[in-house]
Amino acid sequence: MLSGLQQQLSHQRHLVTSEVSFIKQYVAAASAQAWGSQLLWQPQQKWQCQHRPEKGWKACVLHVEKSEFVLAVYGVISGQQTPLTLWQWGTIDNSRWLSMPHGWLDFCPLTEAAQCQLPQ
Repeated sequence: MLSGLQQQLSHQRHLVTSEVSFIKQYVAAASAQAWGSQLLWQPQQKWQCQHRPEKGWKACVLHVEKSEFVLAVYGVISGQQTPLTLWQWGTIDNSRWLSMPHGWLDFCPLTEAAQCQLPQ
């Protein structure tokens, strides 16, 4: 009986550890998104990125079509190999990022997989 209880506790501990890890990644990405939306951006046809190394944040903007842009951000958490990337549709006006209403995404909205790869 104690062995079965130990297995259940180990499984629950693993689930809690995974949940805490995801929450940390999400908070880092959300912080990077808030930071990235305050930066100055120039409209370009290729990814342009800005880094904040001391926080592990990266924000990148890509001009998709006409006046549509996509902002991709992540925050690196120590011990995590793949950061959680958040995406957001918006526009750029006078070098300022303007978010589109309901433009928040947790997946890459671009049709070509190669475009979803952020520059190093």
